[in-house]
Amino acid sequence: MRSAHGSETDGTALVDTPVTHGWIPAGDRLLAVDVHEPAAPARGATVVFAAPPGRERVTTTRTMLHTARALAADGWRVVRFDWSGTGQSPSAEDITAAQRWPEDLRAVREWAGQGTPVHGLAFSLAGAYLAADDDAGWARRVVLAPVTGKQWLRHQSALRRMSGAGLPPRVKEGTELLDLHLSAEGAAAVKAVPVPEADPARGIEILAETETGALPLDVHPRVATVPPELASAVVAALADGAPARQEGLEPADQQPAQEVTLDVAGTPVRLRRATVGAERRPAIVTEPVDRAPDAPGLGLVSPGSDTMEAAGGLWLTTALFASAQGAVCVLAERTDTGELVRSDLVRNPNPYDRRTVVECRELVEHVASLTDGPLTASGICLGAWGLMAAAHELPADVTRRLTLHVVNNVAWQKAPWRYWRQGITSGPLAPRVPGEEPTAPAPAQDDAAASEEPTAESPVHALRRVLVHRAGTVARTVVRGTRTKAHEASPRVNSLAASLGIIDIPQPELRRLGRVPGLTVKAVFSTADAEFCHVTPGALDSHTTMIVIEPLDHSVFSTAARRAMADFTVQDATGQSIDAA
Repeated sequence: MRSAHGSETDGTALVDTPVTHGWIPAGDRLLAVDVHEPAAPARGATVVFAAPPGRERVTTTRTMLHTARALAADGWRVVRFDWSGTGQSPSAEDITAAQRWPEDLRAVREWAGQGTPVHGLAFSLAGAYLAADDDAGWARRVVLAPVTGKQWLRHQSALRRMSGAGLPPRVKEGTELLDLHLSAEGAAAVKAVPVPEADPARGIEILAETETGALPLDVHPRVATVPPELASAVVAALADGAPARQEGLEPADQQPAQEVTLDVAGTPVRLRRATVGAERRPAIVTEPVDRAPDAPGLGLVSPGSDTMEAAGGLWLTTALFASAQGAVCVLAERTDTGELVRSDLVRNPNPYDRRTVVECRELVEHVASLTDGPLTASGICLGAWGLMAAAHELPADVTRRLTLHVVNNVAWQKAPWRYWRQGITSGPLAPRVPGEEPTAPAPAQDDAAASEEPTAESPVHALRRVLVHRAGTVARTVVRGTRTKAHEASPRVNSLAASLGIIDIPQPELRRLGRVPGLTVKAVFSTADAEFCHVTPGALDSHTTMIVIEPLDHSVFSTAARRAMADFTVQDATGQSIDAA
């Protein structure tokens, strides 16, 4: 299945090159690959482009796409991939065997080569793996933001600790990171990966941050801005000594598989690439090899700015287990996330808009077209918001067999951009708001200047700082008081307040969904989100149930939360638990 997306070379010139999404074998595993075909004239050579695993895979998505498209526009065939046990590389295991990642890299290189030169490009930990590979098949290797495996593990573990006290405790086995869980053997293997070093004899080059700009490795995906110098620096580095572009070169004939079969707890499950909606958005469909015409249908929508399948594989793993219980499941990219990021935007825009509503509606309609059975649509945070808004536009014959899982959605305001700003103005993963420029670095000082007394803060700046602090304190107090009073008010007053965008309460919007013919709604909350929204578990009315899942965290980062979310979704959609698979 091919989809063409814009490519850029200098930030303005766009070249359409086809992209193929699929899977390739790697021993007894399957790896997801995305292949960018070269713009003519082609070089007759391939770049294997490796993203770092974990949350860095999500924050670098836009940067990866911009860079891959720039290389394709320069005549390269570019192959990106997800490490085994992560992203769209399917796995029915909770724990990732990271000790097999070096085998993944070699498998992709061998598949991509087929007798043509293969160059390597990688960021962060992926760069350490690329430089450490002893395979002589690499023509040239370029590494950015080099880091040792030990440094990467320590840093990712720190990010998990910094993500809030609301996260469930770490599980005892292996090493748990944000959105990723490594086996003990896998973590030890990662820890042993050495720092990449430049080695001209082996064709290894380290691109400095001064040449590329800082990579968006330690930020929230919403503020992961593409470094403006990066694409041109990478194109120039790989073009040095590379095959010249030639007219008339035949395109590579090997393509990744569009359909594969995976054994899930003894049940053969088929995965196939598809497209969804008028814009033919890339999608994955999972289903049992033998399924009934009235099999349960399950649509899954990712949160926020995440790709169709984020780092830990939550929704794809959920789909695999649901299909092992007889369901047909669909995941699809949303506009300007994952494979559909725009080449003329270097940062993520606000996804709380009309396009998300339309694409959630298209996803549910696509699932409904695949089966005559009962339907479930599950979305986290932004995904839940989009599903709720889309429910009002679905045909009655769909909503009568549809159950919505509204998971951890606290953006109940009519003006959702307020929630968007609120969610990214604080915290270790959110250094700045989209549209705001980063703080300028302080000018360098010589020794004489450094020895002087620091310059006193001007009266104007001091007054401004005090006023902003006090205004923020007063605003928080007012909002808390308003929210408390609202929960004690009548449903009519609550509905008016929610319509005006004054308060964050779920009940008015959930009651509005009651007007959708036959629709069943299950609002699922983590303990912290339930407290924030004053949720009491139980039936809100005849068609709406409020559910609190104890080990859940808001972003479903933790291993315990992912297990609980997958088990709840499969159980509710199919009537059978994951353990029964």
